[in-house]
Amino acid sequence: TAGLEAACTAAEVGCATVLIEKSGELGGLARRVGKMPNKQRLGYFPQYLERRAMKLKNLFICKNTEASIEFIEGFKPDIVVNATGSVPLLPNIPGLKENLEAGNVSTIFDLVDHVDSYPEDLSGKKVVVIGGGAVGLDVVEFFAPRGAEVSIVEMMPAIGRDLDPVTKNDTKCMMEKYNVNQLTSTALQEVKEDCFVVKSPEGEVYELPFDHGFVCLGMRAQSKVYEEVSKAYKDTNVRVENIGDSVRARRIIDGTFEGRNIVFTLEQKGFL
Repeated sequence: TAGLEAACTAAEVGCATVLIEKSGELGGLARRVGKMPNKQRLGYFPQYLERRAMKLKNLFICKNTEASIEFIEGFKPDIVVNATGSVPLLPNIPGLKENLEAGNVSTIFDLVDHVDSYPEDLSGKKVVVIGGGAVGLDVVEFFAPRGAEVSIVEMMPAIGRDLDPVTKNDTKCMMEKYNVNQLTSTALQEVKEDCFVVKSPEGEVYELPFDHGFVCLGMRAQSKVYEEVSKAYKDTNVRVENIGDSVRARRIIDGTFEGRNIVFTLEQKGFL
């Protein structure tokens, strides 16, 4: 969404603009999360941005394309905007990467990309979510109404600390309604194929068995392309900017605001 906003804004003020997208669809994480039944309204925003982009004759979109330095240089850019987003944060916890690769545990991406494969009735199934931030709560919100026995594990003393007050209150009511087991000040120690090993505030180490286990420890900036582009254009007149979640993972509105601010960059360069 940050990259789409920057591309649309630049094209709307007259720039010849190229938007390079690695996957086959535009909209990033917002498009993917918007496929969840309880997040459909979120999906409207990338749809709006894409329709806006399609109307612009001076905006050229390259999907299924890697943003290599050679490819970028072929357009002789004056400004390069990096908006490569974020990926799930996966700390070095014993068994985590092995069980992710084996498909025993999942990330938010696994859920949104296979959302239609989960039955409506999950009564009797155990779902354990590691991480009490916005991403982990999205998973809880998906499974709890389906009758699953849901537990959420958070290392900090409170769940949903970074949510706005309205969302935090709605989330609290949702968890109470569906009797979600909230385990705060509880740390993940190890990942096994059918359970998480956690440590309680009192220091007790025990297993939390699951039928569906999710690791949602937040998102980290995906900055590889930005580093490569910055190095390539270091001693040139090409302006390189980094926006959205590729700076740090945060709210969609923050990245969109930065995308819109491409007009200030164009003004500084004397292009308006």
